[in-house]
Amino acid sequence: MSVADAPQPPSTGAGTPPVPAGRTSRAPGHAAPGQALWRRPSPAEAQVPLAHGLRRTEGRVLAGALALAWLLCPVIEPMPAHDVDYPLWQLPIELAAVGSIVAAVVALWRGSRHSARLALAAGALMAVMTMICPFAGHTPVGWWTWVQTGLSLGVIAVGVALHRVRGAR
Repeated sequence: MSVADAPQPPSTGAGTPPVPAGRTSRAPGHAAPGQALWRRPSPAEAQVPLAHGLRRTEGRVLAGALALAWLLCPVIEPMPAHDVDYPLWQLPIELAAVGSIVAAVVALWRGSRHSARLALAAGALMAVMTMICPFAGHTPVGWWTWVQTGLSLGVIAVGVALHRVRGAR
């Protein structure tokens, strides 16, 4: 058996509509032979608002800002001065917070219409984590608590602004 004997795809007959010019019958994410799977958007495509209401570059800058805000929250907080046991009731809150910020960053990066809601959830969970830290006895309230509160409110403000931008367009 040779390559020439391999089955050929069916040709478009009278009952099958032709594929429009510029489109292929391949599934999304599958490149045609000789084409790259990813290509840089043209300048015109980069200016088109995505589902979340922002242009591609704006969404990616905001995604980076949300990720940076999330990373700064634990970095600025000092280590506990004494031995502290980790309360297990915090674990579901922390897992939900991590999941929500990852989902918000990915949604903003990709241009999802759900990015505003996810940013609101991530900011709210960041604020909850800021509040429970002193309750758990990890650290006392200090300047870092207010910086973390500001970062949480900033993430919430991004979610509110995305709701307004999407509603305006």
